Amino acid sequence: MDDADAVRCAIAKGCPALGQEDAHTWSVLAYDGLPDFGPRPDLDELLAWLDAVDEYGPPFEALWASGSFDRVLRATEAFADSYQGTYADAASWAYHTFTLLGRRVDAQVDIEAYVRTSVTSGQVRFIPAVDGGIHVFWND
Repeated sequence: MDDADAVRCAIAKGCPALGQEDAHTWSVLAYDGLPDFGPRPDLDELLAWLDAVDEYGPPFEALWASGSFDRVLRATEAFADSYQGTYADAASWAYHTFTLLGRRVDAQVDIEAYVRTSVTSGQVRFIPAVDGGIHVFWND
């Protein structure tokens, strides 16, 4: 389905007892493998969530599951602006960040302190990945 109107039409056609004008009386009983958008979800929101998952995958699902967003559009914008990648651990992220910044990592660089400071100052957020590792997001 490409848009909410097509879904609404399919609902009306799939429920012969409902006329087109009564298609709004449908409800979702279960979200198998999806987040719960309630019994009568905003179809535009639900389809936007599905599109975002298709485009961004598990990292987007993890960001959405964090509960930081009330609308899918806000979550997709935040994802596009802040997602840094998925790493085995925080140290891997820090090493990669130092490399991107052109900074040399040697014995004098305290990677663990950099990670702690980044998290406690609110610069970065780590969300555990389902299959191990972490998803890394810059905060605003």
